[in-house]
Amino acid sequence: MRLSTIRQVIFLASAIDAAAGSWATLPSSATIPVEEIQVTIPPESLRSLQQDLSRVPNFPLTYENTQTDLRYGVNASWVAHSTAYWRESFDWPKFQERMNKHPNFIANLTTPAGDSIGVHFMGLFSQKAEAIPVAFFHGWPGAFLEFIDLLDVIKTQFNASSSPYHIIVPSLPGFTLSSAPSPESSWGTANTSALMDDLLLGLGFKSGYIAQGGDIGSFVARTLAMTSESCKGIHLNMIPSIKPDSAPPVTNDSTITPQDREVLARSQEFFETQQAYAILQGTKPSTLGFALHNNPVGLLAWTGEKFMAWTDPSHPIGLDQILQFVSMYHLTQTISRSFYSYRETSNTITPVFTPSPYISKPMGYSRFPYDNTGVPERWARDLGNLTFYRAHTGGGHFAALERPEQLWDDVTNFIKGAFPQGHF
Repeated sequence: MRLSTIRQVIFLASAIDAAAGSWATLPSSATIPVEEIQVTIPPESLRSLQQDLSRVPNFPLTYENTQTDLRYGVNASWVAHSTAYWRESFDWPKFQERMNKHPNFIANLTTPAGDSIGVHFMGLFSQKAEAIPVAFFHGWPGAFLEFIDLLDVIKTQFNASSSPYHIIVPSLPGFTLSSAPSPESSWGTANTSALMDDLLLGLGFKSGYIAQGGDIGSFVARTLAMTSESCKGIHLNMIPSIKPDSAPPVTNDSTITPQDREVLARSQEFFETQQAYAILQGTKPSTLGFALHNNPVGLLAWTGEKFMAWTDPSHPIGLDQILQFVSMYHLTQTISRSFYSYRETSNTITPVFTPSPYISKPMGYSRFPYDNTGVPERWARDLGNLTFYRAHTGGGHFAALERPEQLWDDVTNFIKGAFPQGHF
């Protein structure tokens, strides 16, 4: 057992034999140092969390925190119940075992400035020579954990010798199990995208790869499509609701469907009443970081609200799932390092949205109606070479967590349509 240099005393990573699972066998063409690990939170960290949760005082009741909906945020009853469940019933070892049933790795990469960054990722590597690499990029307050169920789905369809795909699920720099950029670095999406490109090329995928993402991950995927020749196509499950100049007004557009109108109305409502979190994370990330660091109940309220408000109300995310994410951020002490992308997207009270450059590479878009934002098919076609589109009737912001089978089906159909030969 070794103490990981990625997270000081936060988690222990024990090296294991890659031969133990064929899914864990990297391509022979990999050129970067990669170590397979088992992730284990030290017992003393779990005890410290239990002690923190035991010392939580009673919160004074207010008009705002006694409302039963989420218009003012989470309510006192939910926080009290969730804190008690977290302290008394949440089973971290069970979740940790489930997380480790898929291969986990740390890759050591170097930035152009010479800084070393340990990038964590989960991976399912095919033994087929022409397997297509697909990288799934998470957002906020998500993490690599979003894709555990999706990896389960893949394993039911293929084994390592038959899979036509390599699957890579990185933790973005600074998030959870990946180390952070230097504090002297004004790190942004372009830096993250370049590092993810280095990761994928270093894993041996010189012939190219597919990038998939929602939320922050969608910006990473789009940046890769525009900057890396190795990115051969992208699939998105989030596109901001910005009308292209070439599209007619919604009231005069006969292609707009009833669901389009509902999605656009939801996006407008989100922009008008639910953007405070993003503006705070974009304008005062330092202050918020101090408020949430080593504050498990504050972190539960701040992030748990999003897992409830941004999802399909007919299929809510369970408390155990929410606590997996909150626990991971708290135990790795990384919430303050997860805000950096908001400095670019939400750095003013009234952000100015500019159209993104057209993406000429194959692009797929899956729209889930309870996401915070989304666009009609016509708008998506004006943004890129749209070769796949599907408007789902359920699901929300955390597509891989809420609808893993549907998302995976969309991604594979996109790839089959864009690359019918089965390789690049």
